[in-house]
This record gives sequence, C-alpha cells and structure tokens, in this order.
Amino acid sequence: MNLLSIITDKNVEKLQQKLNKQINVFENEGILIEEKIIQDDSFYILNYSVEIESVKNYSISDFINIFKYCGANALFEYIKAYEEPHLINKIIDCEYYYFNIKERMEIQNIIRTNIEKENNKAVEVNSEESHRKFTIIQRFMDYFKLHDEINIKGFITFRLKDYILELQDIVERAVEDFLMDKEYNEFIKLLKYFVDIQEAKIDLIHILLEDEGKYKLYDQYGNLVNNEYLKVIASEMGDKDINYEDLLISSLITIAPNKVFIHNISKLENPDMIKTISQVFANKVKVCRDCDWCRVKANAEKE
Repeated sequence: MNLLSIITDKNVEKLQQKLNKQINVFENEGILIEEKIIQDDSFYILNYSVEIESVKNYSISDFINIFKYCGANALFEYIKAYEEPHLINKIIDCEYYYFNIKERMEIQNIIRTNIEKENNKAVEVNSEESHRKFTIIQRFMDYFKLHDEINIKGFITFRLKDYILELQDIVERAVEDFLMDKEYNEFIKLLKYFVDIQEAKIDLIHILLEDEGKYKLYDQYGNLVNNEYLKVIASEMGDKDINYEDLLISSLITIAPNKVFIHNISKLENPDMIKTISQVFANKVKVCRDCDWCRVKANAEKE
C-alpha cells in the first residue's frame, strides 16, 4: 500500500536521512516499510509503501496519519537545514543586491547567529521558532489529508508564502543590525581618532562605578576629578534625564588618559559601556572586580 511520494530536485540523500530518522521507529514494531528512489530527468521521487499485514498495533487510517505526521516533521527538518539557507541567500541577493560580497557575508553571519538563538529558545512554547515549526507542520498535515504526493519546491513556493515572508523579516532585521553595527564601528573609529590626536590631560584615570549608573573619576593620586572640562560637558548635556554613560564616555574622550582603570564593575548596569570604552581606548583599559585600589578607596570613604 502506497503511503507517500516526495519529489525533490536536489539533496535526495539528505532528505532520505531526515525521513529515515523519523520512520525507523516503525521497524521496532515489526512494520515493514519499503523505500524506493526513482530518478526522473532532473527530479528524484522518494516512494514509501507499507505491507498492510505488518501493521498490527494500529488501524490502517491511524497508521497512515502517524506516518504522514512523521513525514511532516522530517520535511520541516529538511527545509530548515537545507532549503532555508538557500532561500535566505536568494532574498539577500534579490533585495539587498547593493551590498558587496563581504557585506552580504556579514549579514549572513548575523542571520545565522540570530537563528541559533531562536533554535535555543525553540523549547519555549511561545518562541518564534516553535510557532514557525508548528505552522509549517500543520500546513503539511492539511495538505496530506487530500494528497499522497508532494513536490517540495512547489509546496514551499505556493503553500509556505507566509514562511517566506517570515524569512524576509529575519533578513530585514539582520540588515538593520548590520547597519547599526556599521554605524557604531564608524562612530568608534571617530572617537579613537579624537583620543589619538589629543594630548593626555591626566595620565591615569580610575573609574569607580556606583549605583544607578553613576560613577566617580579619580586621577593617579587618588584625587577626585571634577575640573572645568567635565563641568562644561555636564552643562552642555543638561540636567534633565542625564545619561551618565554618555557623560562618562565624553569625559574620558576629553581627558584622553593614557591608562583607564575601571573598578567596582558589579555595579555595572550596561555591559556595552565597557565594550565601548575598551574599543576606544584599546589596550589602555583594565577592568577589576576587587583590587588594592578599590579597598583603599572604600576604606578612605568610610573615614
């Protein structure tokens, strides 16, 4: 009895592996499933049939539904692993052709990272990946109610249009991330340039992080830095809704120290701030969690 025929124009061995992984469980129950691969010009047809007499633990209709559900899961895994990367590359090439090859590769890397994060969240019922998987498998099952033959390429093109739209959204978000990263990197280069062309006003700066994003700056002698440069910066930024992180970065660029020590990072609310400082001042930055300077300063403030 014929169960399912699957038509593909490529990766027939990969598709076969995904299907066998799902349906091998039936062998343990003594159910005899026959698999045949037929090549027809540039297409491959995977045919699956079963000896009805070997199906003993299920009604025939139940077994067919279970088999097709296993097939739907296998087809989803196949699309996810082998068709999705091709579809994403096609979207990038068609809609974002104005990026050069290197930039497209960077976008692809961002997409891979984002998809890996999604896959790690797939166990969560409300995750995007979980929802996408459920929707695609349901589309397969709805199709299998009336059909025993499926063309993968045609199914994706005509039956998974919303899935293609989701991939377009994934690519669009990655492009936005890429442009933001590019803008950020250009901004960092500009800040590095400002620091490099300036003469250090204070050789060494200690940054003591405090609660609520606040901080204090000390020079190499342990004196609080609160000079006219910093007062001007603070007044220019205004007193309302002051952004202490921006104020800190601006202060450091104005002072242009040769060395920067960052203390008490357990108080740090935004790790990106350390990243920005480290990128601007490169090997001039050192971060500590507990050092002699911290302990001396803490004891001095208690007194």
